[in-house]
Amino acid sequence: MIKTAAELIAIFVECFIVTRMLIKYFQLKSSDYKLLKWAILFVSLLATDILGSFCIVNEAFSIFTCLACEILFAIVFLNGNIFEKLMISITNYALLYFINLPVLTLISAVSDMSTSELVTSHNIERIVCLFITKMLQFFATEFILWIQKKEEFHFKFNEWIIVIAAFIVTLLIGFSMHMITIGDTIKDYVYIAVALLLSILDIIIFVFMRKMNIINRQEKEQELLNLQLKHQHDKLHSLERKYQEISILKHDFGNGIDCICGMINQGDYTGALTYAENLKERKINSIQTHIHSSSTVINAMINSKCNEANEYNIETSVRIATSIPEYLEFDLSVLLSNLLDNAIEACQKNKNHSQIILTIYEEAGYYRIVVRNTIESSVLQENKILESEKQDKLAHGWGLKSVEDIVLKHDGLIDFYEKDSIFFVDVLLTKKQEFAFGAQNPAFGAQSIDF
Repeated sequence: MIKTAAELIAIFVECFIVTRMLIKYFQLKSSDYKLLKWAILFVSLLATDILGSFCIVNEAFSIFTCLACEILFAIVFLNGNIFEKLMISITNYALLYFINLPVLTLISAVSDMSTSELVTSHNIERIVCLFITKMLQFFATEFILWIQKKEEFHFKFNEWIIVIAAFIVTLLIGFSMHMITIGDTIKDYVYIAVALLLSILDIIIFVFMRKMNIINRQEKEQELLNLQLKHQHDKLHSLERKYQEISILKHDFGNGIDCICGMINQGDYTGALTYAENLKERKINSIQTHIHSSSTVINAMINSKCNEANEYNIETSVRIATSIPEYLEFDLSVLLSNLLDNAIEACQKNKNHSQIILTIYEEAGYYRIVVRNTIESSVLQENKILESEKQDKLAHGWGLKSVEDIVLKHDGLIDFYEKDSIFFVDVLLTKKQEFAFGAQNPAFGAQSIDF
């Protein structure tokens, strides 16, 4: 009688903990008839648990009918994602095994009773075991509720499938271990089942970790691309300011010449010489202006790269036969910056004469950008995927990735090929419709400069 009462109280407490956990975790869709809804879940769990424990006397029936009641109730009455409802419902019963088994083993070791005797006994050890397991189950569910307040789950569909599969396998392993612990007659088959379930769990974990690894790598790549983009954005603004300063400087140079001429006419040769030397110190000619298109951003970037190429004795030729629309300025400047950097780097390896040719023009609804640079040995034969040859692969090699992202953004195409010791990068960027009609004359702002 005492054992039966203790078992009933344990079932009552267990069903209350599970009911409280599920409703507190997800919250009811509607607060109407709140107590009735609590009662529906609690009574259905209590009835199925008592039926499985005292009438049918089947552990599997008790667990899986209670689990079905939880899931059905959660779908009908509770808020939240259906996959998360499955996960929490399974967690409720997985906890039972992963709390019960250690407690049974511990009390068995202390009391010199076997685990099967503890499960069927009528003595105080069984009551202590029930009290400890229900107390631990309550604390475990409280911890889960605390975690849920701190963080929500935002898995994708395939990720939920992996997580739910892992939880189901874990529940089955716990159930199988329980059967082994209480001395089930089909122990050999259960051992085999546990081994298979553990193997499946290993596979699930491997798949999930592989997916997480891919996601982490993609996030790292995106982070590095964003850093590079920010760096290029800041660099372009700096170049544009520098270009504007040069324009002002050239304007001032004209005024300076007038001033020098005036001093000479007045016979102030010393003053004229001093003024000329001061003007020289400002290094007016230190940076040449090689191109002047309709875009100051593109001007600043191309002129900077051409000056850099000149420092390495690389001949450059630039031809822009179209106006650059404002929406394309930044992306095109980033694209050109990366392609010209690669071209300069490639030309530095040449022992003989090197040349870089850039052309930008319109063709069949596209902006076409072609960058050519001389090579002395095939690049594509030695490096088909055009991987960075620098030692620090993490910090370098993102230029082409950035170019490809820009091409993709503008629904374009990109091609790499070689011909007659020339390496070609051929890019097509789709024109927006609003610029296709009524646009400025393509020749406007066009420049063709060789130097």
